[in-house]
Amino acid sequence: MDSIILWLLATSGVLSIFLFVARGLLDQLPDIITAWRKVQRTYQSADRNVDDSTGPDT
Repeated sequence: MDSIILWLLATSGVLSIFLFVARGLLDQLPDIITAWRKVQRTYQSADRNVDDSTGPDT
């Protein structure tokens, strides 16, 4: 009987830690997406600047 109680306590502890970590990751997700889009815009604007600076007469 004691081993069942210990097993249940251990399982609930692991589940609690998992949920805490998952919530932390999900809370950071909007910031990560915003940063990724900023990087994409920076590289796209850099590509446009390179394309604009190299014309047919160079």
